[in-house]
Amino acid sequence: MKPKALLFDLDGTLVNTLRVFPQLIAQEFMFNPNSKSVRNYLHRLGVIYNSGNKHSWFKPEFFLTLKADFNLSWFTLGKGLMRVLWLFLKWDSTPHIIPGVIETLTQLKSQGYFLGIVSNGSPRLLKKRFGAYLDLFDVLIESKSIGVSKPSPIPLYYACSKLKINKKDAIFIGDTLVDLLAAKNAKMRVILVRTGVFGDNFPITEVEYEPISIIPTVGKGLIKVLSKM
Repeated sequence: MKPKALLFDLDGTLVNTLRVFPQLIAQEFMFNPNSKSVRNYLHRLGVIYNSGNKHSWFKPEFFLTLKADFNLSWFTLGKGLMRVLWLFLKWDSTPHIIPGVIETLTQLKSQGYFLGIVSNGSPRLLKKRFGAYLDLFDVLIESKSIGVSKPSPIPLYYACSKLKINKKDAIFIGDTLVDLLAAKNAKMRVILVRTGVFGDNFPITEVEYEPISIIPTVGKGLIKVLSKM
């Protein structure tokens, strides 16, 4: 059944942010990694993203285990984290929209789809990351404004309510297990993109909810999937 609305996650789906922080950490500390230390690091990344709690990055346990896994001195850890933070803030000072996203959204809009963003962020973050193109969307839902975050289904329900459509007439497009869980909890169709932290190794079996498709980016692949409905 062809949808009336397409609801998008923001970070990792429309803008390239989710991979940056873990990549900067890897570049800074993984000089001589072994397979066990890398597996431990990737596991902790999964826990952070699956929790839906972005503040997990700042828990002391994360950095203490990083220190142990890569045999770092306190000086090396502290100096490295300061550098990672500086590089991230420098990088995050300008928008980094994934190539092809604007063209795809413009095409979808011209085809008559309602477009929405459903993000575990804030209005300030939305404006910072996607400000110049927010007028492409018919509805903007941020967890900061409504007081509920994904994987709760409420943000998705709220978006459908604002658009005055049934949830069966919407498809959610996201890139993390949090997004997949939100769609499962809402009993909404979902498409996953590989531009988030998991890339080609999306652990779908952990959620037991099958997406319509897994596509490389919000681009021609999405247009193709929708054209077959």
